[in-house]
Amino acid sequence: MLRLFQLLIVVVLVAGGPAWADAEVQTEYTQTRLIPEREGFVPGETTWFAVDQKVIDGWHVFWKNPGDAGLPLDLGWTLPAGFTVGEILFPVPQFIPVGPLASYAHEGEPVFLVSIAAPADAVPGDSVNIVIDASWQACEEICVPEEGRFEFSVPVLASAEIRSETALLFARARAALPVALDSPARFERRGGAYVLTIDNWDGAAPADAFFFPKLDGLTTPAAAQTISLTDGALTVSMEPGWTDASDVETVDGVLAYNRADGGRAGLQLSAAVTGSLAAPPESLVRGANTNVALLLLMAFFGGLILNAMPCVFPIIFIKAAALMQSAKEDRATVRAHGLLFTAGVLATFILMGGLLLALRAGGEELGWGFHLQSPLVVGLSAYVLFLVGLNLAGLFTVGETIAGAGQGLASKPGATGAFFTGALAVVVAAPCIGPLLSAPLGAALVLPPAVGMAIFILMGLGLAAPYLALSLSPALGRFLPRPGEWMVVLKQALSFPVFAAAAYFLWVFARQTNDGGLATLLFGGILLALAAWLFEISKGDGRRAIVLRAASALAAVVAIAPLTRIETASGTAAQASGDYGAIETEPYSDEALASYRAAGAPVFIDFTAAWCVTCQFNKLTVFKNKDVAEAFKQTGTVFLVADWTVRDPVITRALQSYGASGVPLYVYYPPGGEAQILPQTLSRKIMVDTLNGAD
Repeated sequence: MLRLFQLLIVVVLVAGGPAWADAEVQTEYTQTRLIPEREGFVPGETTWFAVDQKVIDGWHVFWKNPGDAGLPLDLGWTLPAGFTVGEILFPVPQFIPVGPLASYAHEGEPVFLVSIAAPADAVPGDSVNIVIDASWQACEEICVPEEGRFEFSVPVLASAEIRSETALLFARARAALPVALDSPARFERRGGAYVLTIDNWDGAAPADAFFFPKLDGLTTPAAAQTISLTDGALTVSMEPGWTDASDVETVDGVLAYNRADGGRAGLQLSAAVTGSLAAPPESLVRGANTNVALLLLMAFFGGLILNAMPCVFPIIFIKAAALMQSAKEDRATVRAHGLLFTAGVLATFILMGGLLLALRAGGEELGWGFHLQSPLVVGLSAYVLFLVGLNLAGLFTVGETIAGAGQGLASKPGATGAFFTGALAVVVAAPCIGPLLSAPLGAALVLPPAVGMAIFILMGLGLAAPYLALSLSPALGRFLPRPGEWMVVLKQALSFPVFAAAAYFLWVFARQTNDGGLATLLFGGILLALAAWLFEISKGDGRRAIVLRAASALAAVVAIAPLTRIETASGTAAQASGDYGAIETEPYSDEALASYRAAGAPVFIDFTAAWCVTCQFNKLTVFKNKDVAEAFKQTGTVFLVADWTVRDPVITRALQSYGASGVPLYVYYPPGGEAQILPQTLSRKIMVDTLNGAD
């Protein structure tokens, strides 16, 4: 009898029409209805409700992240115990500019969906009383807060069908929701921008795409976003907003875009944060906005200073001396060689800079000196310098004006030699970033590509300037010593710093490779010396010359071929135990830095690489100083080593977070304080004063 009575109650409720028919609120700018999808609740099952709004023309209501200002839909539910409400599902948002600001919002007739799960012990025949206190904001040029109270009852049924009159509404609402992304996504800071990357993108870059982050203030709402597609990876670059995102681990949001049929679609995604989204220190943020003219000037003079690098100076000096020796004979040829040398420098800078900018735009995590993170490039650089040294020492000669050229490439008349001397000078100058180059190189990777490329070109002009000036101005030649036998002696003497540079690259190669790599390179060096000697004694005609040159070529091939099979050492290149003297060090990681900072410990980070000359100089002259080691010990400062000798995306992202593009970089965190960037050229006083400031 009880079950029959409950059934009669259900029949009466259904026959009498739904009790929620009046769940509607009319306000000045919107009409809002609360509509359940089914005839009632079913024990243990979920029932969906639609918040159907009609917004008057020219006005809008807000998405969950409203943009620059606004309040999204908020629902305060009053339900019996055991009933569980899900989060509001918003349709794909629209970008609506409002003067200099922007709203993330909805126009027209947006429908929001909410689910309610009934408890398994709900009793069919009962009636569930629901009260919803809702609020939202409607905006045009002004914003008006609106609200409504919805009160209705929904029966509990043994089973419930979808109401025919709601089927179309709910189908339209679900079609307007973003769909889940089925490809991996990541989110990171690159210099002054946030970059969202979606791998395995199928098809072309979507039209008018825009990423709407769920976190309010993560990005600048009104700022334009840049979309690019490279090798199947879609990237969205956007301007960071006002929210401190240093602790954010995942970024949720919707990538909205126009479909081919003219409709609007969206992808719901959750992107893993790689590295830290922490903003660079304020000084570096100001540096990124430095006047472009000043950055270009610094790039030029920074390139000029590169001429004094120990592995660059012998190459350019000998080439310049040889140039002056022939200046009185053929001024036109001298000018041509000067221009070709400059062309070689600029072409190499454009090639390296363009490749770096292109790879960074495509999502690669690279910085200046990235080519030296490859053992193959380092090994070949050692070989080229070794051959240059052998040439300067007089073991072999190739033409009359070969003195500073990349040997095989300059074997033709001196014009070719001049071009490739410029190219070689750029390659061997890359291990260092001088004090004037840090800001321009960092800015080059953040500013628009045209400005970035201009910075690389000005660096090249600075490097080529002395040689170019000598070739174009005969008057400058009068300040140089007269050519004579002294040049032969000087040429031989300058072979030794070139050999030293080759040995340095040899040491870098040993740090980058597994066991056996160094032995391979040493044996190859012997074969190259043999090849050079065979080439020298082959000069002449006849069968003997052909045989000797074939043997020379074979020795060179056997020397170089094994380098293509050398394996990079796994992980970050390990520092030698004596690199920092008595200072105790730890490998850098984002987790280690966060842990020590949370514990209130002072932290010093050395971003270094074996191929960085300035880094090694600071290790020898500063970090091995007993006063510096004692200061680390007395202050309890943690020393983290971020070794960038081989490619490491974690360290690359960390460098970018400080606005840097390469090493060296020295960062100090006082207890509970923000990052302090130290000069690239350190001293005992700078280090001791910095560390004692932690007390």
